[in-house]
Amino acid sequence: MSSTRGGDQLPLPLPFTRRQEAERIARRTGQVVSRVVQVVLRWALRLVLPLVCAAAALRAFPYEATVQGVPFEVRGTLLSRPGLSADTTLGSWEFPEVSGVPFGVHISPVDVDVLQLTRLAGGDLPGFVERMQADFTAQLPRIATWLIAEFLLGLVSGLLIAAAINMSVRYLRGLPRRPHELRYRSLQAAGAAAVTVTVAGYGVLSYNPNWVRDSQLTGTLAAAQLFPSELSAYYSQSNKALDVLGSVVGIQAALQAQIEDDQTPETALQIMTISDMHLSANYPLVARYAANYDVDLIVNAGDESAFGTRQELTPAYLEAVAALTETAPMLWVAGNHDSPATVEVMRSVPGVTVLGDKVATADGYAVTAGVVDAYGLTVAGLSDPRVYGGPGRYGADAADVVEPLQREAVREALGVLEDEEIPASEEIVLDEAPADGALGGDDPLVGDGSAVLDGIDAETGEPADALETIDVFAVHEPVAAEEVREVLPGRVRQTISGHVHAQNDSSEVQDEDGVIDLVEGSTGAGGLDNIVRGTGRPPIEFSIVSVATDCQFTRVIRFSIESTQPVLVAPPTADSPRDFGDDVTASTVYFRPQDIDPDRLCSTGLGISEERPWPLPE
Repeated sequence: MSSTRGGDQLPLPLPFTRRQEAERIARRTGQVVSRVVQVVLRWALRLVLPLVCAAAALRAFPYEATVQGVPFEVRGTLLSRPGLSADTTLGSWEFPEVSGVPFGVHISPVDVDVLQLTRLAGGDLPGFVERMQADFTAQLPRIATWLIAEFLLGLVSGLLIAAAINMSVRYLRGLPRRPHELRYRSLQAAGAAAVTVTVAGYGVLSYNPNWVRDSQLTGTLAAAQLFPSELSAYYSQSNKALDVLGSVVGIQAALQAQIEDDQTPETALQIMTISDMHLSANYPLVARYAANYDVDLIVNAGDESAFGTRQELTPAYLEAVAALTETAPMLWVAGNHDSPATVEVMRSVPGVTVLGDKVATADGYAVTAGVVDAYGLTVAGLSDPRVYGGPGRYGADAADVVEPLQREAVREALGVLEDEEIPASEEIVLDEAPADGALGGDDPLVGDGSAVLDGIDAETGEPADALETIDVFAVHEPVAAEEVREVLPGRVRQTISGHVHAQNDSSEVQDEDGVIDLVEGSTGAGGLDNIVRGTGRPPIEFSIVSVATDCQFTRVIRFSIESTQPVLVAPPTADSPRDFGDDVTASTVYFRPQDIDPDRLCSTGLGISEERPWPLPE
């Protein structure tokens, strides 16, 4: 019996060929990708357009206020330039760490009558500042309402535009109108509102109550931190621009003084950190900075020369170093461009104390650590084990060679075995006594600076703890500083390094445990090193750290001067006041207090001890 009728035959399910299978997979993949792209584009439109419209509304409609007779504009920003800032034609004062939300508020004067401002400020700048603060604070609710309202208006406008575009695309594609369109759009608006509330909540949770302590100055306001003597001459000229400069800088100084008076203990000494001079002629400039800031101690993280030869350090160059150390003594460690000959020359410069040593060996170089007591602080240092042009890995630049060498040098110099740490309970033996006689012979140093013999305090006869803290540890390579912190956990309060010709970011200066890490830029702006490497000149960078009478590090001011223009070393003319300081940035970071002995005392009257080697017990 036939299985078909009328001669028809049912098609048999034959398997696909490889080509047909590939085409089928390609079609399905294309459909999936097309669907994903459509969804992503729709949601990108729904998210990006409201944000763009909100940012545009904030920018287009600033709040106009008058504070003590001075007209101001208050403008919000979204996604760009977060934080709070005050802008003037003389530079800006920025506070970037207000919260984790990328939202900013920026205040700038409008059509300021400089003579009126000068009269308003008068001779009582602190009083004028207090009145401005009170007047501005009274207007804060209205300013906040204005900014929030235009932000929400921008979001709603963006959502409406996104919905209109979406419906227009559906119409052009001939798609039918969806049922319950209004409810669908309402749900989208509710989702946007929920996201806005979530972001606002995150802003509240991430709010930094100490935002006022971390700031950045640019332009003439930053230059005012560097050149007070020049500004004194600057003010003496009769010019309207100079009048307003005096007022604005005075207002800024009064506000800064309020911050410091309210939250910062008395300063006992100032430490300047420099690095990577590379034979540049910047020492006279550094000396001026040191004098302007009453710097008491300079820590130099090395790379004094370019090729490590004795002849590079000319008499004129060394005279410039000696002129600086007449202002403030210098603690110096050798960098990878500094040979043993460079170390020997630097030891001969009056006022320079070389921490540790670098000597040639059969296959390279060996380095040791050194330590001094400086004004109540314990400062240690370790030179870089490399020398430019040295043999094998001692002259290498490749990171995979340099990093293990740096870590190995730190461990060998500190007497630490591989993967071993030195806990705070172990002793560190120091050979020589400091100049004031606080230590004796081979006695280990305890945290408060008193002498002990076999764990017994020399004065009281009671058991004493071994050295608990190194206040400052200077090295040349940042990776060496990292290794120091790892092998001496809880023992080092601050590390200072250089080498990379760029300061580390302000957010990286102090970690969650309170340890401070300063990576200094090239104070010599690269010098000959940049010619050798064929790279552009980096900024001239250095920092000034304030130390309180209780030995707490309180703040650091980090300066950066663009080296593409000549550095200003003479007073500017009255005809070009805006050119003064345009290439200067000054960032201030206030440190969180560290856990140290409450009875400690730091003072320049304590002096600086002789450098002594730092062997560890077997």
